[in-house]
Amino acid sequence: MNENLTATLKLNRNDSLITLNQKLSECTNAVFFGINSLDKTDELPESLRDDENSIFTHQPLMKMDFEKSQENFKIWILKKGFEDLISALNELMFSFSYIINLNEKIKKNPKQTIEEFKKLILERDKKLTKLSFPDLITKIEKSLKSPLKYKSEMLSLNKTRNCLVHRNGIVHPNDFNVENGIELNWWYYNVEIKNENETKELERLDIIDLVEDNLQMTSIKKTKFFNDRERIVISFQEFFELAHFCQTVGFDMLDKFTLAK
Repeated sequence: MNENLTATLKLNRNDSLITLNQKLSECTNAVFFGINSLDKTDELPESLRDDENSIFTHQPLMKMDFEKSQENFKIWILKKGFEDLISALNELMFSFSYIINLNEKIKKNPKQTIEEFKKLILERDKKLTKLSFPDLITKIEKSLKSPLKYKSEMLSLNKTRNCLVHRNGIVHPNDFNVENGIELNWWYYNVEIKNENETKELERLDIIDLVEDNLQMTSIKKTKFFNDRERIVISFQEFFELAHFCQTVGFDMLDKFTLAK
């Protein structure tokens, strides 16, 4: 069909967070599996085989004792987990940025054939792939109805990730986002049960009376500071809180995102 059509881009909000949620699910499951494996392992084999009938065996390039191997694996899990958290947010912002650019292209030339529109949609945006995490935040901020609620927290998460990935978690002046160190900030949402007699934090096996009990969610700001030359240490509880926080960031971004008309 060679007839020119007029196109309008519309965001499908129901599908916008699918990739973010999928990545966060995979990330937290992998970390959970790693923790479980670590707890169940009490010795290391001398070597590993590729498969059942393999004639080759493989050993680490440098052997460590069991305790050192445990410590090293904990650091690796944390490092990989943070890398995946940022990757999930990065991909979300990349998707929004792609939609922003596509919308601008369509506005400049709204009348095109179906084949021309297909080509436009599939066209690779090379400039977009070169944007850093902070650059992507700056780009999508221009298409938000109001400022991002968690911008500073997102940047602190990225700073922490960079230190873990590039310096194995040992804080260096290049990583500083405050004086003499890294400050990691996030929000944790605490659910409490309130009734006439008491207020208590909701626990896993609590039985809730929907008539008598009043559930209340409280947002709590969490902060961790790491000094120069200090190793970044995050508990697994804190890591899962950060994963849920990344999901909250996605909701905030989607709620405020709008396409220019």
